[in-house]
Amino acid sequence: MVADTIFFWLLPVMYAVFAGVFIAIARAEGAQGCARKGAAAFAIAVLAIILDTQRTLFPSWFFALAVPLHWLVLIFTADAFLARHGERIPRKPAALLFAVGLVINFWATFIVDRVDIRVPNASTICILLLTLALPKFYHPKMRMLEKLTATAITATWLSYIVRFAIYFIWGQSHEYAVGSLWSQYMMMFYFTSAIITLTLAILLILTITADIVDRHHMATTVDALTGISNRRGYDLMVERQGTEMPPIGAVMMVDLDRFKNINDDHGHAIGDAVLVATALALEKGCSGFAQVARLGGEEFAILVHRTHRDAAGHLAQLLKSAIAAMRLDAPLDHIGFTASIGVARLAKGESVGDAMRRADMALYKAKNEGRNRVELSPDAPDEDAVRAAA
Repeated sequence: MVADTIFFWLLPVMYAVFAGVFIAIARAEGAQGCARKGAAAFAIAVLAIILDTQRTLFPSWFFALAVPLHWLVLIFTADAFLARHGERIPRKPAALLFAVGLVINFWATFIVDRVDIRVPNASTICILLLTLALPKFYHPKMRMLEKLTATAITATWLSYIVRFAIYFIWGQSHEYAVGSLWSQYMMMFYFTSAIITLTLAILLILTITADIVDRHHMATTVDALTGISNRRGYDLMVERQGTEMPPIGAVMMVDLDRFKNINDDHGHAIGDAVLVATALALEKGCSGFAQVARLGGEEFAILVHRTHRDAAGHLAQLLKSAIAAMRLDAPLDHIGFTASIGVARLAKGESVGDAMRRADMALYKAKNEGRNRVELSPDAPDEDAVRAAA
C-alpha cells in the first residue's frame, strides 16, 4: 500500500517536472506554440491525477472533474505536436464530444451513480478524441521523429481501445465500485498512462528541440532576402556532396549586369526586388539539376549535379535567357536586367574550389566581352591525364 501511495504521488511530480521543462523551452521556441501547449497539457495532468488519486484531500465530488481534465490533456497534447504544421484537433467535433461526455459523466456520477456508465464513457470520449487527431499525424514525406510521433499516438489510441475491452472482459464494474483506485483496471490504467505520458513527453521535447535547431540552421545557412542558401549554405553543400547532397559535376558563377546602376537609378528596394526575382528564376531553372546559393551582393553560385555535368553549358544558356525575360510587377515591369555566367566543369580529381575559380575567370571574360552572355571555362586536365603527361 505504501508503494502504491508513493506511485500516486510520483505521477503528479513527474507531470509537474515536464510542465516546467516545457515552460522553459517555450521561451526559446518562439511563436510556434508547441511548448506552451505541452506545458498546459502537463499542468492539467498534474491537477487531474491529484483529483483522481488523492480523493481524501478534497470534497467527494471533486474526483468527477478528473475525467474531463484528462480529455483536455489529450487535446492539448495532440495540439502540441500538430502545431508544428499549423494543425490542431478539429474544434467543433472535439467540443461536441467533450460536451456530450461531460453531461454523461456528471449524470452517471451525481444522478444515477453508475460506474458501469461512467468508466466506459470516459474511455469512449478518449478514443473518439484520438480518432479525430490521428489522421493529422500521417502525411507524405514524414521524417523519422514524425514517424515515431505518429506511432506513439497510434499506440496511445490502441491502448485506450485495449483497456476499454479489458474492462468488460474482466468484468471490472463491480471491482471498481468497491476498490476504485486499487482495482485491477485502474492500476493498469495508471501504469500504462505513465509509460505513454513519459514517451510522448520525451518525443515532444525532441521534436521541439529539433525544430529550434532547424530554425537556427536556417538562420545561418539561408539568405534572408532571397530565401536561397547563403555563402555558409554553399560551403555546407560542397562539404556534403556525395553524402547528403548529390556529387557536384560543374560550377556556375552568375553575376547581374550593371546592378549598381539599378540601385542608383531606382533605389535599393528595387534592387532587392531584382535579386529576389533572379533567385526565383535560378531556383526554378535549376530544380532537379543543381543547387543555387547567393554568395553576396549580386553574385550567385550554382552547383550542378554530376549526372548533368555535360549539360552545364546548355543549362547556363537557359538560365541567362530566363533572367533576361524576368520582369518585376507593375508599375516596375519596364525595368529589365540581365546576367553574365561563367561555367566550369569539374575534371576528375579537381576540387570544387578550383572549379569555382575557373568559373569566376570565365565570368569575368563574359563581362569583358559584352555581358549578358555565357562563357565556358576550358576543361581542366584530370589527374590521369596529368600523370600520363608526366
